[in-house]
Amino acid sequence: MTENEIGTKILDCAFQVHREMGNGLYESVYEVTFAYESQDY
Repeated sequence: MTENEIGTKILDCAFQVHREMGNGLYESVYEVTFAYESQDY
């Protein structure tokens, strides 16, 4: 897997988390949700 592919997967996961969770939450909420969602990749 190349650096570009890894970066793309990370951004896709981050955008998915942001779409589902919305704005205005604590950073720790996003961190936990991102960690959970990124397990699928």
